[in-house]
Amino acid sequence: MRPLSRAVPAVLALALVLTGCSATSSGNKKDDPRDQSTTASQDSTAEEDPEDTTLDTDYDVQAVDFGAPGAVTGPGTTLPFGTPAWLNQTETFGEQEVSGGVGVAVLEIRELDKSIYNQFSNAEEFEAYTPYAVITQHQWLYDTPEGYDPTTVDLFPIAADGTDTQYLTSGFSFNSPGDNCGLLLPEYDEETRTSVSCFVALAEAQPVTAAEYNGESYSSFIASSDNPYFPAPITWQ
Repeated sequence: MRPLSRAVPAVLALALVLTGCSATSSGNKKDDPRDQSTTASQDSTAEEDPEDTTLDTDYDVQAVDFGAPGAVTGPGTTLPFGTPAWLNQTETFGEQEVSGGVGVAVLEIRELDKSIYNQFSNAEEFEAYTPYAVITQHQWLYDTPEGYDPTTVDLFPIAADGTDTQYLTSGFSFNSPGDNCGLLLPEYDEETRTSVSCFVALAEAQPVTAAEYNGESYSSFIASSDNPYFPAPITWQ
């Protein structure tokens, strides 16, 4: 089996950013039906929901509708960007084990400016690499226990020639990529359990054009012998 690709560690240079009136009526005219009609109309108007004046946010990437979940996506499947793979997931939250379905898709892969490296204290180490944002979307079919965030599916970037590429990690998690793409992404949707996130892949000679699910985690050093996705991953391109 081929070894799993190893991440290029980057240490973050952290910085903290501090960032009605009421109407009254005069007189007492209960016997006048016109006054009763007016009062009822005013009460009905007062009970209506206030107009929503919230402005739309111009996100760099919008979440997509995954549609109804299907059967588990099999090994070796190739999908276009924005089309979900459906997988079963079992995770441990504290002392509680939870199982359920999850949909995951690569929405887009886009080249980033090298100024993205300025957020790291060792930015000069990455000047030879071209950064790419791998933007993903997850939708969970189950609830996580209170106080815990849902667990995302680990995906790996792939170069145009089909080889594994490296990716940036933060100093707090050397085995997984940090979400530091510099893009404005939608907030987590609690109603649909949908999250949009991204990580930075690093390209040398070949551009990053795809990403894959191979059934392994970022912390794995060797693939599991009974993992059918490692020799035949799900690929978005």
